[in-house]
Amino acid sequence: MDIICIDDHFTPEQMADIPNRPIKDNLYSIRDVVKSANGIGLLLNEIQNPHNGWTTRNGMKFTFEPNFNINRFADLQHMPLNYEMVKEVQKVGV
Repeated sequence: MDIICIDDHFTPEQMADIPNRPIKDNLYSIRDVVKSANGIGLLLNEIQNPHNGWTTRNGMKFTFEPNFNINRFADLQHMPLNYEMVKEVQKVGV
């Protein structure tokens, strides 16, 4: 699924933690969809970042690749994305 970035504003902390970020008005394709305590996040085929995020789940600590909030993107008709629109990406592995 192709999407367009509509929000490329990041806090200084986010910029320090995430070296590669989406750029407003650029097109991207979804690599994976991530559900977290912060909402729905997207991993993009065109952007790779180091696994520098840390979380603990079920007593185990692990790293993860930072993802980008779904609200930073829209479809090609500039309609906001929602989980129902992007969840098929996980099923088909596109």
